[in-house]
Amino acid sequence: MNWDNNSIKDAIHDYVDGNLSESDTDRLWGELLGNPEALDYLQTLATLKKMGSKGKFTEEEKTQSNLFHLVGHQTRKVAGQYKKYLAAASVLILGMAILFQVFNSVDPTTDISPIASIEYDIERSADDRTVFESHLQRSVSYSTAGNLDSAIDELSMAAEMDLSEEQSIDLLMVKGAIYYNAGQYSMAADNFKTISGVEGIDRQNLEKSLWYLANSQIHLGELDEARINIDKVIELDGAFSRVANQKRDQL
Repeated sequence: MNWDNNSIKDAIHDYVDGNLSESDTDRLWGELLGNPEALDYLQTLATLKKMGSKGKFTEEEKTQSNLFHLVGHQTRKVAGQYKKYLAAASVLILGMAILFQVFNSVDPTTDISPIASIEYDIERSADDRTVFESHLQRSVSYSTAGNLDSAIDELSMAAEMDLSEEQSIDLLMVKGAIYYNAGQYSMAADNFKTISGVEGIDRQNLEKSLWYLANSQIHLGELDEARINIDKVIELDGAFSRVANQKRDQL
């Protein structure tokens, strides 16, 4: 019998906190590898778990090592039953590698510290990528190498394609992350604000865009606007709600 969404969410919190039994852990991973939304929730929560009040991880290398061990161990244990979800598990491991690398610094100019960097959430292998996704991946590669102009050029080429609403949101999300990680917070805020204003946007992308928008606004010193958007994140009660509550207490 499958767990309902609330049970999975509670189990994920227990797992990240180290309070889940071995049998329940095995059962949880069986559910996770067949549930992309739950995988994304775990990925986000595991990243935020070790963020201190200054927005960075403590004992970063130890935490990364422990989580890689847990992810790899559980993926091997359920591989026989869930072969078709192994690609999703490998994406989770790769995503966590990126996440643990980017949250390693804070803005020393303010006591209210926004997140240091934003993850690049591209979840396709090279063999499965569309032309659009290849543009996004190349943009991320250029950005990581410090070549902002080429990164934005790739996104401009992608924007000229006949995109679905979902693809348009993905493009804006990556573009906002690239500007944010490059320290261009006003440009980042513009992209995240555009996403949050899309009519009928799904709950997960709405939460992400509002959270990233709020952090951009903190960088810009727009604290009143940041409070409003953090309150919206808290109301959505998703993967960012706990850290948003902590951040709200600082504002």
